[in-house]
This record gives sequence, C-alpha cells and structure tokens, in this order.
Amino acid sequence: MSTRMLWAVLVAVALSGCRIVSERQLAELKNPPNANVAKAAQLFDQKIAPQVIASARPLGSLLTQIGHAKDFDAACQQFGYRSQEENPCVFAVSVTGAISEVNTASRNGQIVIKSDDAAGEVNVQIGPTFRGTDLRDSYRGLSYADFNDQNLFGDFSKAINQQAINTVAKQTFAVGGKVTVYGVFSVFDTPQPPLLITPVKITQ
Repeated sequence: MSTRMLWAVLVAVALSGCRIVSERQLAELKNPPNANVAKAAQLFDQKIAPQVIASARPLGSLLTQIGHAKDFDAACQQFGYRSQEENPCVFAVSVTGAISEVNTASRNGQIVIKSDDAAGEVNVQIGPTFRGTDLRDSYRGLSYADFNDQNLFGDFSKAINQQAINTVAKQTFAVGGKVTVYGVFSVFDTPQPPLLITPVKITQ
C-alpha cells in the first residue's frame, strides 16, 4: 500500500469516529447546562411563589416591625432573608390598595398602588421585563453554590422572572382598580419609599 493511500485510510478511519457540532453544542459539552436552570419555571410554580405567598406580611405591619427592631440586621434575620452576607435583605410582602398610576412607556412596566394599610405608595413591576434578582434571592432552596457559575446563576434569575411575568401578563390594569399583590422587595438598610415590589401573584 502506498504512503498516500495509507494516509487516506487513516484519515477516513479517524473521521468515522467524529461528529460535527455547533458552537453552542461544544459549549454545552464543556459546561453542561445546570439542571436548576432547566426547571426554573417548575421551581417558581411549585416552590418560589408558594413560599413568598405563605411568608408574605402586610407591608404596613412589616414596616412598623422593622422600625421597632433593635437594628436592621436583627429585622432582616427575623422578618426577611439574606442569602449571602453581601446581599441585600429580601422581604416577602402583601399589599392591597387602589392603582393610582399605570406606567407602560418602558419595557419595565409598573403600576403604582396606594396601600390601604398606611404604607404609602409602592411600585409594582408588571413587565414585560422585570429588573433585579429579588425572586431568585428570596428562594431558600438554592444558592450560588448550586451553580458555581455567575452566568448560569443569572440565567436562573431571568427564567424565574419570566415565569413571574407570565403570571401577570394576561391581566389588564387601570387607574382606580383594586388589587392585592404578593411579592418581594430588597433593601440594604431600613426601607425608604418608593419601594419596588416584584410580584409572584396579583389578584383583582
């Protein structure tokens, strides 16, 4: 067998055991997708939203309790949740009141609610995009250690936010309408208005 033919056979054999993959497939082979990202929607429906609703405190009462605490760290430990020391404290709340504004000029649409319980006015995100990672950071079942990749952790937050957006996307909001919001907000220190609430459920 000639040298040229031998090389041709070797190349054919080598190629027979290979397959062409896309750049995305190659990236996934190097860093397999995190299972938690894939089931983010399921986690929101079955874990995150029920956890927020079950632990939600009326906003007016919560603000009073925070004000009476020894300091903010003590208030966070008793009434909120901080996943890591350097993170803000996340509080789960419920707010009932009348809509005073509907702002949809930007993609981060919001409604303004005048609370019935003397908590003043609060802003509530309604989409089609949500700012922040409060929903992800409120969940006690997972932490950054379950991802060990900042991009994946960010993707997880986006997927959770999207599921929350889907829950309110079908609703229409109008000034004067009465709503009850279950959601979360985060702060590094004693809450100051206006608070921005990321909802898991809005009822009318």
